[in-house]
Amino acid sequence: MSASELLHQIESLPKQERLWLGEKLSQLTEADIPASLRQSIAEAERGELIDLDEALRELDAM
Repeated sequence: MSASELLHQIESLPKQERLWLGEKLSQLTEADIPASLRQSIAEAERGELIDLDEALRELDAM
């Protein structure tokens, strides 16, 4: 499921269920999110990601 599909599903929930979901999501702490995922998100925000195919081509060229 894509992020847009997920967002559409959330938006179609009844108001009470959306409120409950929002409350549950707001309770997530850094301890609930793996450090590797937090690091990957930070790298993506800084634009430090590279396309996998591009990386493999660079390795083959070495």
